[in-house]
Amino acid sequence: MKKRVLMLLMAALFVLAGCSRPGSTSESGFLGKQKTAVLYFANKEGTDLIAVNLDVEKKDAKDIPGYVLEMLLAGPTDPDLKPVVRAGTKLLDISVSSGLASVDLSREFYNEESIYDVLATASVVKSLCSVRGIDRVLLTVEGTPLQNAAGEEQGVLKESDVVFDADALMQDESNVTLYFSDLNAENLVREIRRIKVPRGDSMEKLVLAELIAGPKDQNATRTIPAETKILSVETKDKVCFVNLSSGFVPKNAMGTAAERMTIFSIVNSLTELSNIDKVQFLIEGEKKEVYHHMIFNEPIERDISMIQK
Repeated sequence: MKKRVLMLLMAALFVLAGCSRPGSTSESGFLGKQKTAVLYFANKEGTDLIAVNLDVEKKDAKDIPGYVLEMLLAGPTDPDLKPVVRAGTKLLDISVSSGLASVDLSREFYNEESIYDVLATASVVKSLCSVRGIDRVLLTVEGTPLQNAAGEEQGVLKESDVVFDADALMQDESNVTLYFSDLNAENLVREIRRIKVPRGDSMEKLVLAELIAGPKDQNATRTIPAETKILSVETKDKVCFVNLSSGFVPKNAMGTAAERMTIFSIVNSLTELSNIDKVQFLIEGEKKEVYHHMIFNEPIERDISMIQK
């Protein structure tokens, strides 16, 4: 009887010891001690992820996942690397069970269009999967499952699920509001267009390029001469300085109505951007006193009265 009890006690101790092994990397997913984890940041072009070792040797095993994410959100110290996750993103919660890391991030993880960045998601998943005992990640944003642009839930992601196309990652997508002239040059008509946003390009420049390209709506007409070139665009203190080529100013005088359509198609389109209140025009780098009739050498504010109701 004593022998049987002793055997049962030994078996129980063996089970308990097995369940508490801090360094286990079995399929049960127990976190274990390790010397380094890996953080993934972007290269200068924002087209690829670069691995950076993170010293975690002095961290308790249970604290490593949270520490890895906090350091990822803090961004790189190497000036040749760029942070991948959007500024302001906060780690709200993280838990690990059976190899699955459940991570809840703040709404800043999404962009203005409530779309997540593929590169940012890949950096989170790959960084966490460098932690011993984690092989899957479930991301939520303020408690809601991560969704792509089509509104589809991403679900659980493994490191092999975040292989990406570097060329595709060189651009995001965004909606812009553009204004063109109606057919009678009486009002500005609104056109909402979804455009590609290459990394590193300013929204101001992209808006101008779309305006120069002309409208897609058959009930609208172009307002900017097609030969116009964008020389530079810079925004300071809510004023957008738009430097255009001489082709923007027609050699032949234009009517007052057409002139206003041209100027305010640009001003009203650019002031749709949250960082712009006024537009200062430059022609070949210089201020011009008048366009044809309008004062042109000082910042111009938005005019909503011209927008078609």
